[in-house]
Formats: sequence, structure tokens, C-alpha cells
Amino acid sequence: MMRRRSKEAKKQRSKDKNFLFFCFFVSLLLCFSASNPVFSIDKVKSDKSKKEKVEKVELKKINEAEFKPVLIGALLQEPEKYIGKKIRFRGKFSSFTTLALDYEPALRKPKDYISLCIFRPDSKIPLSELKLAYPVKEAKENITIRELEEGDLIEIFGKGFSSALDEPWVDILAIKKIESAAKPKESPAKELVNKDKEQKKESQTNKHKNNKHKNNKQKNKLEGEINN
Repeated sequence: MMRRRSKEAKKQRSKDKNFLFFCFFVSLLLCFSASNPVFSIDKVKSDKSKKEKVEKVELKKINEAEFKPVLIGALLQEPEKYIGKKIRFRGKFSSFTTLALDYEPALRKPKDYISLCIFRPDSKIPLSELKLAYPVKEAKENITIRELEEGDLIEIFGKGFSSALDEPWVDILAIKKIESAAKPKESPAKELVNKDKEQKKESQTNKHKNNKHKNNKQKNKLEGEINN
């Protein structure tokens, strides 16, 4: 009987020790986490900044001397000749399009690229045969791209990547704005109409000022008579 009680007592003491050890371990963990909140926050911030650095796009710097000047006519005539070649050419900006996107033989996905079009030389007709693609991420960071207006003279630095449909497909590596579009002059008739409108507006303004001055003069005269 005594032996049985002794064994039960030993078991109870062992359980008590284990429980105390567990409590001690938990308290240590709580103290450590409470004393290091800055570490955990800094780690999150650090991870976030790393992610932002990865997502940020840096515009590629190019060496202009590496790009061979080509005439647009020559590019259209022999598009296969310029595949993989660095080329440069000028043209007047027409608009943003989808011409160079989502065509399977020369695939540039719309989610990853934008496409733009230039005018035919000395014409207001878009040069749809020339397919130009530019990465979306770089376009978002490129002020020149964002501020392009119809008729702006631009220089394109690119590399041919396909001759599908027997037409040139070019990846744009950089764009330089050479000259802003000339603002259209008003016709002589329109100038006369606008001038007439300005004169009428000025006449009405002067008339309003004269009436206001006359009313103020009459008001002052009445006030003087009442005071007398």
C-alpha cells in the first residue's frame, strides 16, 4: 500500500514539473515577442520595400550609335532583312492602336504591350503596315509616351522581331520627341468672326462700366440733396 502511494506521489510530482516547465517556456515566448515588436514591423517593411523594388520599372538606356538609320520605305519593302537588327527611323505620331497586338504569328499580348501608329510620310494617312509594340510597364514610366499628341515628330529606336503578313513588326526600345505638332492656323474668315466677337465683348464691357459709373454719380447726387 505504501509503495503504491509512493509511486502515485512520484507521478504527480513529475506532472507538476512538466506543467511548470511548460508555463516557464510560454512566458519566455511572450516576453520575447513583446520586447521585439519593432523587429517584426521592420521585417514586414523590408519585405514590402523589396517587393516594390522588384515591381518598379527602370527605363532602359540605349546607345544611339548602335541603331542603324533606315528609311521607312526600305523597311516596308524588305521587313525580313531587319529581324533582330537595331534600327532607327522618324515619323509623325498618329495614335495608339492594337495593330501589333494579339496576332499569333507575331504575338505581343495586350496585357504586356501597347501599340502605336505613325503617319505615312507627307500624309495624314496612318501607316498601318508598320506594327510597333512597346512594353506597358515602361510606357507607364515614360513621360514622352504619355504626352504624345497627334502630329508630333518622333524618332523610334527599335528592333525588328517579325515579318508576318510580309510586314515589319518592331519592338520599340526607346522613343525621342523631335518636334511638337504645329498648331493649325485659323482661316481668315474664322479670324474675322473671332475678332468681331472680341470687339462686341469689349463694347459690352465698356457699356456696363459706363452705366455703373452713371448710376454711382446719380446715387451720390441724391445722397447730397438728402443731406442738404
